[in-house]
Amino acid sequence: MGEVIVPGFGITGPERQRMHEAVEEAGKFFRRELLLATEGWPPRFLKERGLEKSLAPGATWKVGYAPDSWARLTDHLQKRGFELATLVRAGLTTWSDDGSAIDRNRDRIVFIARNERLAPVGIVGIDREGEIRLPAPESQVNRLSNSLVGLREQIDLLSGGAVPVIVDRPTDAMAIEQLSRATTKKYIGIPLCGSPVSTFQARILARYSETDQAIVMLPAETRESRQRATGNALDLALYFDRIQTVPLPRGDAMSTLAHTPSGRQSLLTHLSLARPLTGYRNGLNDNGTQHTSLEIDDPGPGLCP
Repeated sequence: MGEVIVPGFGITGPERQRMHEAVEEAGKFFRRELLLATEGWPPRFLKERGLEKSLAPGATWKVGYAPDSWARLTDHLQKRGFELATLVRAGLTTWSDDGSAIDRNRDRIVFIARNERLAPVGIVGIDREGEIRLPAPESQVNRLSNSLVGLREQIDLLSGGAVPVIVDRPTDAMAIEQLSRATTKKYIGIPLCGSPVSTFQARILARYSETDQAIVMLPAETRESRQRATGNALDLALYFDRIQTVPLPRGDAMSTLAHTPSGRQSLLTHLSLARPLTGYRNGLNDNGTQHTSLEIDDPGPGLCP
């Protein structure tokens, strides 16, 4: 069945580099597949979210598509000279029940996650239902908590002083970046892909930021998502002096705000109304229960220390 990955098992420098190269090459393969997919659900999914610019060859975000096939990526990378063991350890290839080497990511829109040095380390996917599929398995170069999606794509805005806006989904981050480039160039979107921010991720973001400010979007969908986002704000405060939060009103999902001129203006308005993190620790309103201007329940004292 091939190599078993043991957590903590060391790899050599050349092996590590080869794994990075395999993920980079996989990203190029996935990108070509998306650009060739003129029909089907992947381009439709992106267009429905106002992200059709990502389908242009020169787009900032090199979004890709993992085709619905058993081993096209694996076969392609082996022809490019990558050993099967490297592909397995990099999380690109896995094993079928009958022992055949098959692609781990199939029929998904995909994004490349990168580490502190901006080296490619893993694949984050979105399936047909819009659900986030995290990279697996974890290895020395493939740890979601030690990497970020979308950082390299927006490094120019960050170096110009843009404020990181923390969101849940990669498509939400793309919407913020697209809006920022078309207007103020004051923001970038960083998706956490359904996971809480780690100290290492906060450190990576701070390393490339020219500002001490960060904004966390508080989604309205569920109490759990609001709680996770509030926790992210607290963790980011270890590296950013000015943490602000933006509670989205119910019905204003990030994926819908950037579709139309009115939605884009609404998103800019929400960002301009960002409030300091201390507001969530001490209560934003006199009654401490509701943001009347944005019509969203306060996260509540039980969600913050």
